Amino acid sequence: MVKIIGVSQKDEEVLLYYSYKRDNNTFFKTIASKDGFSFKEKSYYVIVTDEKKKEDRSYNWKNAKFVSQKNGYFVLYNIDLKERVTLNPKKSFEGIINNVPMVAFSEDLIHFSTRGKISGVTGPLAIVPLMKFRNRFVGYYGEKNIQLAYSGDFKTWKPEEKELLTPRKDFFDDTDLEVGSVFSQPTHNLLIYYVKKHIGKNLHYSVGAATFSKKNPTELLARSDKPIWEFPRHLHPGKIAPLGCVQLKDQLILYWLLGENNIYAVSCPIPFKTDGLKDKVFATLKRFKDNPIIKPNANNSWESRAAFNTAAVYEDGRVHFVYRALGDKDLSVFGYATSKDGVNIDERLDEPIYIPKEPFETPGQRVMASLADHYLSGGGYGGVEDPRITKVDDKFYMTYVAFDGATPPRVAITSIKVDDFLARKWDKWERPRLISAPGMVNKNAVIFPEKVNGKYVVFHRVFPNILVDFVDDLEFNDYLKGQYVITPRKDHWDSKKIGAGAPPIKTKDGWLLIYQSVGHQDSSRYKIGAMVLDINDPTKVLYRSNQPLISPDMPYENEGHKAGVVYPCGAIVKDDNLFVYYGGADTVVCAASENLDKFLYQLKHSQTPKLHPVKSPLFN
Repeated sequence: MVKIIGVSQKDEEVLLYYSYKRDNNTFFKTIASKDGFSFKEKSYYVIVTDEKKKEDRSYNWKNAKFVSQKNGYFVLYNIDLKERVTLNPKKSFEGIINNVPMVAFSEDLIHFSTRGKISGVTGPLAIVPLMKFRNRFVGYYGEKNIQLAYSGDFKTWKPEEKELLTPRKDFFDDTDLEVGSVFSQPTHNLLIYYVKKHIGKNLHYSVGAATFSKKNPTELLARSDKPIWEFPRHLHPGKIAPLGCVQLKDQLILYWLLGENNIYAVSCPIPFKTDGLKDKVFATLKRFKDNPIIKPNANNSWESRAAFNTAAVYEDGRVHFVYRALGDKDLSVFGYATSKDGVNIDERLDEPIYIPKEPFETPGQRVMASLADHYLSGGGYGGVEDPRITKVDDKFYMTYVAFDGATPPRVAITSIKVDDFLARKWDKWERPRLISAPGMVNKNAVIFPEKVNGKYVVFHRVFPNILVDFVDDLEFNDYLKGQYVITPRKDHWDSKKIGAGAPPIKTKDGWLLIYQSVGHQDSSRYKIGAMVLDINDPTKVLYRSNQPLISPDMPYENEGHKAGVVYPCGAIVKDDNLFVYYGGADTVVCAASENLDKFLYQLKHSQTPKLHPVKSPLFN
């Protein structure tokens, strides 16, 4: 049977160490992985020699921890050692002492020479890599409280009396703390520690992080208020133990041993990465300080009550807004405004640029030629709602909700050439057509700006999911079917329903989709989130915001037709900044922004890490 010994790292590879018996012989080997999860590279035999340079073939190492130093690698490990125990001057016997701490050295992580027993500290010990303080090696140790110790030779350690980390009442780490690993970061030393709690008959682990000064390794800089990861409580095998931790690229990988040889791993963002003082990051957007940017205009009867839920396109050096408006007759039409900087409106037209004309979008299901016809007929609840605009080649395609005031709202589409749009030839809008099936409420349709694997991609929403369709063209000779689905997430802020907000934006990390959602725990409030989708398979979600980007917390998001609503319909990238436009309280248009690269970084590094089984021909 394979016995797992520990994990190490060399350059951009993770090494897994293990031993096994065959024909009464014990063999010690290591196998490599490039991603930290699949160990399938070539394996090598490990050779261990004692202080007399004689090969030690017992290979009974346990709990090995590896640390890089300037001249090579040290490994701390435990063995069960047979020694003579003296009880008194007249009585002694030979017995086994369990878990004797030992140290060995290697230049290549393949050949090791033992250096002897470790003394001076008890419990797990983690050495700061590539560092000496006052010409001594530095180590953190402990399995209840965490302290510091120094050594000149890695064998004899002198502990400091001061306890650096102790359990904290009312925090996740309110019980025994066990040293894990320590990593040297540019501005600080990062210590990973384990928190152990007994839940019934099982031992439950969570993982904390703390940073210490490089100039004074006893000086605590920061400590996580929340666990950087917690072992899922529904997974409670009979035996679980931390196996080790490595830093691979910009991630930490935590390894866990379940039973004797089942290994699981989880990848986490490196905590306190920026300056050693910040806790876990969350993706956010900054509201424009002078929100709202578009308000109802009492001087225009068609937009006197609300101007909200705007589409947005960036073209010819300007942001163009096509927003939903409600006036004296409660008829939904589309108005137009522009902005050079994306937040301050330079121009706003006094007449709507798009009105309901077809029976399927007109109250009373009559054909209308002008806005005046609606007012003569009495207008009424219904019309064209919530526009989204995508540029595809030389056209702007606009999807919107068509509602006749009686039958379920459906998705409609129209288009206009970009040149005609910029010339404000509003009579050039193509005749709209319905693209969603009758008899069901279908909203939130967005079109991708380019084909993916030879197909156009359309997102739309039938409660409670985002539906995905791949189509050959944008003529829509057939209704949307909902070939694939992106669902709400149970126990998250977006647990009840989700819908696409702005048309997706292509980024270096994938398709960025701004979306809106309502959660069961807060079922009357709309919030804004984001997800990044695979560039070649937009049905696959790579990253998704674990906290809302914007919640309806401001007065202008609660004072209006519907309190507690932030509802995105437009997003653009300008000067490397992401601008998101959303409706507040179904009454006004608001803006929020963030540097795109920073936003994507925050989104990627605020994910909930997931536990995965480690794959290897050793135990698969």
